[in-house]
Amino acid sequence: MKKRNMALFLSAVMTMGAITACGSGGGGSSETAPSVDPSANPEDISGKVVFVSGNDTTGGVDEMIAAFNEKYPNIEVEKQVLPGASDDVKKSLMTSLAAGDSEPDVFECDIIWISQFAAAGWLLDVTDNLEAKSDEYLSGPLSTCYYDGKAYAYPNYTDVGLLYYRSDLVETPPTTWDELVSMSQEHIGSDGIEYGYVFQAFQGEPISCNMLEFIKQNGGTDYEDGKFAMNNENTIGALEFVKGLIDDGIAPESVLAAKPDDSKAIFEEGKALFMRNWTYAYQSAQADTSKVAGNVGVAPLPVGPNGTESSGTLGGWNYAINKNSENKEAAIIFAEFMSSYDAQKISTLVRGTFPTNAAVYEDAEVLEALPFLSDIQPAVDAAKPRPQVRDYATISSIFAVNFQRALTGESSFEDAMAQMDSELNSALEKMQ
Repeated sequence: MKKRNMALFLSAVMTMGAITACGSGGGGSSETAPSVDPSANPEDISGKVVFVSGNDTTGGVDEMIAAFNEKYPNIEVEKQVLPGASDDVKKSLMTSLAAGDSEPDVFECDIIWISQFAAAGWLLDVTDNLEAKSDEYLSGPLSTCYYDGKAYAYPNYTDVGLLYYRSDLVETPPTTWDELVSMSQEHIGSDGIEYGYVFQAFQGEPISCNMLEFIKQNGGTDYEDGKFAMNNENTIGALEFVKGLIDDGIAPESVLAAKPDDSKAIFEEGKALFMRNWTYAYQSAQADTSKVAGNVGVAPLPVGPNGTESSGTLGGWNYAINKNSENKEAAIIFAEFMSSYDAQKISTLVRGTFPTNAAVYEDAEVLEALPFLSDIQPAVDAAKPRPQVRDYATISSIFAVNFQRALTGESSFEDAMAQMDSELNSALEKMQ
């Protein structure tokens, strides 16, 4: 088996990002993971695991590996960090995986890469292994490990779209769109509040993630039963609501060009009552540099008139195993440990990540340090993945262009969604 030294790629840092994707998948077949005996003596298991991790300045990953080695002293873990930003890391991984290299054995994988890598036949099928312990994980993040009915990864940490609110001004956060609008109208113009709600509609992944949330909050869907059918009243209703937020001054027109950091800056200045953003924004909003520190609450996103449940878009990372690994047993044991309660507790407390293992949300030490996690858990559990198709990057680009056309008035809502459905399903056919 061809084997390339992944250390040739090492020289810089990996910037973790929950909302990036590029490239297209190819055909391929997966390989089913060997069974691992949970009752085996850890000291009887040996091997080496080459692990590609994101750059971690907290030391949390090293602590997790040290905890693993305490339990499995005879499995050597070689941690590597690939150079560049997330897209650069993806390209490096794709180069090695497509060449059939046996390293890395395990790597941190953006959830939106799973379907592409699995479709290409690069990942080990861990369905039986994961489902034996699936009840340990929140259902939202767990769903991101699957492609075409099979599991190709273990949950690592998660990210999800959340509703942030001024807890000093809002006693109970809104659960419906009507409540959000009503509260916004009540507070705009007082206590420094200029806008009711800020979110992100930059033409790219931000508008894709945000609009998928609005649509699903209103009872809509994206990819279902092997096709896209988004030109319907629930999608149109979501577009009308978003356009109304801007036209009525509830949201600034600048949201049409906003990325997550843009919204965060407005909220931290105390100018917005509500904000949609990812989990990373919480600790920043509570920092000394934030004017709203100590007055920030988080809750699930509100529901539209045709919806029945909140739906935040899922981000995050998983642990995937190279199908061509020469150390599959050790790789499985390592990936399972890194997704376990013990390892995720370390990651949550030291790295500041948001766990996918349900028990961590109930840990007394974790809740004492991060009490807001109890508010986030319901949103994480109910969150939905982006379309799990072979080439998500192409799908996201089609989303972004057509959502932007609709919201800027370049096209009617109906025409934009009809065009989008046509382009989406045409792209799906080319992926077959």
